[in-house]
Amino acid sequence: MLPPPLPRIHQRLTVAVVGVSVLALIGVIASMWITEYLDASVRWPTVLVLMFLVSLLWTSLMRRHVVRLVEAPLADVVAAAEAIAGGETSRRAPPGDTYEFDQLATSINRMTDQMLASHQLRLRVEKLATMGRIAAGVSHEIGNPVSAIANYAHVLRMRTESVPGTAEPLDALEREIGRIDRIMRGLLDYARPRRLTPKPIVVDTVIADVLRLLADQGVTRRSRLTTDFGAPTGLVYAEPHDLEQVFVNLMLNAVDAMDHEGLVAVRTQINAVSDFGETSEKRRTDAAGGRWTHRPSRRALAWLSRPEAPARFLQVLIADSGTGVSPEDEERIFEPFFSTKQPGKGTGLGLAIVASTIENLGGTIWVQRAREGGAAFVILLPLHTSGMTAVSSATPPDGWPVDADEW
Repeated sequence: MLPPPLPRIHQRLTVAVVGVSVLALIGVIASMWITEYLDASVRWPTVLVLMFLVSLLWTSLMRRHVVRLVEAPLADVVAAAEAIAGGETSRRAPPGDTYEFDQLATSINRMTDQMLASHQLRLRVEKLATMGRIAAGVSHEIGNPVSAIANYAHVLRMRTESVPGTAEPLDALEREIGRIDRIMRGLLDYARPRRLTPKPIVVDTVIADVLRLLADQGVTRRSRLTTDFGAPTGLVYAEPHDLEQVFVNLMLNAVDAMDHEGLVAVRTQINAVSDFGETSEKRRTDAAGGRWTHRPSRRALAWLSRPEAPARFLQVLIADSGTGVSPEDEERIFEPFFSTKQPGKGTGLGLAIVASTIENLGGTIWVQRAREGGAAFVILLPLHTSGMTAVSSATPPDGWPVDADEW
C-alpha cells in the first residue's frame, strides 16, 4: 500500500487559520454575552480587554503554526545544507511533514549523493590515470630483467638436469617469474592505449559465446547458471574482444568466489532512465506481496546525471551466491592490485581492467549485494543509436537452465 500524499503548506495553513479564527470568533461572542448585563462604563472596557486577550491568543496560536510548518523545517534544511557544505558528507536533510519541504529535502539529498558520486569518480579517474602512467613505466623497466632471469633459469635447468634436488626450486622460480610476467602484462593492458576498431555488437551474443567457451573449458562444470537475455536487439558500440574479456573476468571471479560450486545469474535488459532503480518484480519463489527495491549506486547516479547521459541504456547483471563483497570494499575492489583472494591466487588487476574497459566504452560498473548473499556486478552501457537492428542468437550452453526467476 502506498503512503498517503503529504499535504501542502497552504493547505495546512488554511486549516490552521480557519480553526484559530473560529476559536477567536467564539471568544468574541462569549465575551459579549458575558458582559451583556454589566453597566456600560464597565462593560466596554471589559470587552476591549477580553478582545485584546482573544487577539493575543489568536496571534500566539498562529505564530506556533507558522513556526511548526515553515520556520522549523526550513531551519532543519538550512542546518543540513550548511553541514554538507562544511564537509559533513554523511549528513542528510530530514524529510518534511509537508509536500514542499519533503521535496526540498529529497532534492538536496539527491544533489548531495550525485555530488559525492561525481567527486569520488573524479578522484578515481585521476588516481587511475596516475597509476596508468606509473604502471606503463614500471612494466617496461621490469620486463627486460624478468626476461633475463627467465632465460638464466632455463639455462640453469639445462645445466643441472642431472643434479638431484634442483628441480623443485627451479620450478618455483619459473612459477614466480611467470606470475611477475602476468602482472606486467596486466599492467600494460590496463595502462597502454590501443588502436580500437569498435563496431555495433549485440551484447547478448557476446555473453552467450563467453558462457559457451567457459563451459567447453570446464570452468563452470560444477556451477549452476541461470540466464535471462532480455536485450536481443541491444546494440553497443564496442570492441568485441574487450567485451569478451570483461565478461570472462566477471564470470571467473564469480566461479572463484563460490569455490566453483554455487549459483550464477546472468541477466540483460534495456532500461529507461525514468524507470531505472525504482522497483523490480519479485521472484516466483518469494512470498506474495513483496517487491525488490534497488537503489542505484553513487556511480550510477553520477553516470545518469551527466549532460550526455542516454535516455535508454543496456543493463547487464552478473551475480553469484559466493562470499560477496564487504561494503567498505565496494569501491576499492576496482583499484589496481586490490584483491580479496588469497595471496598468490590473483594479481588484483582483473576488475581494474574491467572497470577501465567499461568506462572507455562510456558506461559504468558497480558491485552490490546479491539476493543470495554473494556479489552482484551491474554494468550500464549506452545503446548504439544508428537505427540498426539485429537478432541475437544468445543461448546458453546445453544443459544450463534459462530461468532467471530462480535467482
